[in-house]
Amino acid sequence: MDTTCIVGTDIASFLLYEPEALQHRASSPWGWFYDFSDSGGDLGSLTVPERADGRLVCIDTAIPVYLEDQDRVMWVGSDGSYLFRCTTGGLTPDEAEREYPETRERLEPQHIHVTHERLLLDGGSLIPYDHTPGFQELSFTDALEKALVALLVLPSGTYRVTAHYLAPSDEDEEANDEVSIVLTFDRLE
Repeated sequence: MDTTCIVGTDIASFLLYEPEALQHRASSPWGWFYDFSDSGGDLGSLTVPERADGRLVCIDTAIPVYLEDQDRVMWVGSDGSYLFRCTTGGLTPDEAEREYPETRERLEPQHIHVTHERLLLDGGSLIPYDHTPGFQELSFTDALEKALVALLVLPSGTYRVTAHYLAPSDEDEEANDEVSIVLTFDRLE
């Protein structure tokens, strides 16, 4: 697999999953896929069963912002549309050069089990949860047409998923046509 896609989010995160594997969550409250501690950190990779056992991967949008006057790095995520490259290969030389080194140190690869030869990359629009009465749920077709989700096709198996966050190649220009996140899928079995 080597594909690019644009996916939008209004939760400053993306979710990667097989829809069938999460249908049991249709009666869960919104945000069930995170578990924020009192200190603000997300403990969901330890406490949310679907994340711990490889049915769900969460990908945040946080990148490092350097605060020179305070001599520190602040992590800032954002809503919006992101151009992804999803691949079973590695980074291109340009991507490797543009990758924020801080994200390699901060983020551990996650695992996902693929059983239906496809995954949904979702900006939060179709993840199952208990909607309030009268809520008009978005259809898969509408979400796909509005670039709120993307369907990724890859062989069944277990994969290590690594998110690589890329700096713009030229800060003076808009990076709308430039990949900002590369997801690499390394097959484990």
